[in-house]
Amino acid sequence: MIQFIADKYLAQKLKRVKRKVGAINLATAKSALLVYDASNAAVEKKVRDFARFLKEEGVKTDTIGFYKLKGKEDKRPEDELSYIYYDKKCLNRLGFPKDNRILKRIGQEYHLMIDLNFLSIFSLKVIATLSRAHFKVGRSSGYQNEICDLTISTENKELDYFLSQTTTYLKMINKK
Repeated sequence: MIQFIADKYLAQKLKRVKRKVGAINLATAKSALLVYDASNAAVEKKVRDFARFLKEEGVKTDTIGFYKLKGKEDKRPEDELSYIYYDKKCLNRLGFPKDNRILKRIGQEYHLMIDLNFLSIFSLKVIATLSRAHFKVGRSSGYQNEICDLTISTENKELDYFLSQTTTYLKMINKK
């Protein structure tokens, strides 16, 4: 029941999101937002490597990572310059972010938003949906088919493969 209410509330909030939609390639992108699950150390490393690659391409990159606490003693990683982490304590009852750090990033205009949410975590869905990014990229599955401007269909569920395909397609887009 709560999930139904949360989905309806998200649909209402989406109607108020104003964004400039347009295809942006890697050469013309100036900023990017990566949204992902930071609970897995291997995924975290791959996302950091991809963020480093984007920065080398001249794209100012910010990340928002959801960290699922594994126990009472577990703590989410500390925020760094362009890496923001959050956990369930930063969400309201419906699963929407209430933390100002996250709300600021959602409201900010980015050229690219790349959704790396492979596990369909609702709070990451909210961030990706409400993002004001000009060009949204995600996997061809679930909610990403509805909110992303470019979806990449991958039979292979590996993050490495998805990131390489994303890079390939972002380089192929012609911007005249």
